[in-house]
Order: sequence, then C-alpha cells, then structure tokens
Amino acid sequence: MEKYNNLRSDRVIDAIQEYIDVNGLKSYEPLPSERKLSELWQVSRGTIRDAIARMCREGTLYTVQGKGSFVAPEKEKIDMKDMISFSGAFRSQGKTPGSRVISKKIEQADKEVAEALQISLGDNVHVLTRIREVDGEELLLETSHIAEAKCRGIEKFHFEKASLYNVLEIHYGIYMSHQDITVRLSKATKEEARYLDIDPGDQVFVEKAIAYSGEEVMEYTKTIVDAKRVSYTISIDDQSAVTA
Repeated sequence: MEKYNNLRSDRVIDAIQEYIDVNGLKSYEPLPSERKLSELWQVSRGTIRDAIARMCREGTLYTVQGKGSFVAPEKEKIDMKDMISFSGAFRSQGKTPGSRVISKKIEQADKEVAEALQISLGDNVHVLTRIREVDGEELLLETSHIAEAKCRGIEKFHFEKASLYNVLEIHYGIYMSHQDITVRLSKATKEEARYLDIDPGDQVFVEKAIAYSGEEVMEYTKTIVDAKRVSYTISIDDQSAVTA
C-alpha cells in the first residue's frame, strides 16, 4: 500500500509543480489550500499533505502555520571551496552582498572558543555578530571570534561597509589562506529566527569554521543559515580526487 501512496504523491508533486509554472507563481506566493487542491485533482487531503511535505523537504515549497503553503525562493548556492570570503563568493556570482552589525564587543573566551582559537580559557576575544545579506535579503547570522591580541583596536572599524578580511589584510597584515568547515542541520532558536525573519523551529544549517593564516589559527566563526534559502555544494578537483 505504501508503494501506491508514494505513486499518488509523486503525481501530485508533478501536478503542483505544473500548477506553479502555468500560473506563474513567484517566490513567496501562496498555493491554494489543501482542500481546494484535493477537489481540483480528486485525491485525498492526506495525499496532498504528503506531497507538500516532500516538496518542503526538497526546498520547493515552505509552509507557515495557519497560513498555508508558499513557493520557496530559489536557493543561494554556497560552494564550500569559495567560502573564505562571503562577500567575494557572492560578488563572483553577480550578486550584491551586505552586512548589518548586530553587536561588536570584547568577551572572555569560553571553552569552545578557546579550543577553536588555540588560546587560553578567559583570554580576550573580539566578537562580531552580523546579519549577512544577499541582494537585500537576510541569508545568515554570523558570529566571528578573533583573539584580541592579534588585532587590537579592530572594534573601531565600521563593518556595515568594511570587509572584515580586508581590514585584517590592510591594517594587520593577516591573510586568510584556508579554513576547516563543519555543517549540520538544526532548528532555529527564537533569537535566531528573529534575526533571520523565519519561525522558531524552522530548519537551519549550523556552520562552524576555523580560518587559518598559513598554519596559524586566526578566526572561529559560528554561522546560522536559513535552510530554505541555501544549498551547499562541494567542487572536487580531478587532480585531488582519491580513488580506492
């Protein structure tokens, strides 16, 4: 029976996609209600619900409790190899990156930050939290940590306009060469949801990155990314590919 349920769901997914295309629905525009779609295609509301849930998981649709289902915006593609510089990565795609500073302050390193930056527990750390935007839309919430000893006075710069990495290069002679990144799927907290204009519990990617200048650790970043708006890709150079 499950096989036949999936078959019906597949056909409804095709029908929904055709409905979106024929009616020219744009990002953030609503679909008809489950009841109306059920009547339109003479299938159960459960089948409609299953198809919509699958399309939400695939990133084609998203739902808002009490309001219905909507066409999801096209996802921004983040190539992991290009993420040394957020601004540079999106400018290379012809898009306009932007930043809105939430806070910049000096804090004492906790265990997680101290281990990531390879400094002592309690050492002073510059903490810069920003909303990163692409073409005027909030994409991610980024918190950067850099040991104060490596860039004293960096808090005087205005990072709504200035690039953090440009400041580090020009004023401190620090050039980021590579980074280690881990990404996992999670759910947005109330605070994260407020900054990203999403609902608490919505799916987000949690990205943790350690950036190096040569072999020296320079920055630890924790980033919360709206999963509806982003997909990750990995480019593998043939010359570096390893075969068993």
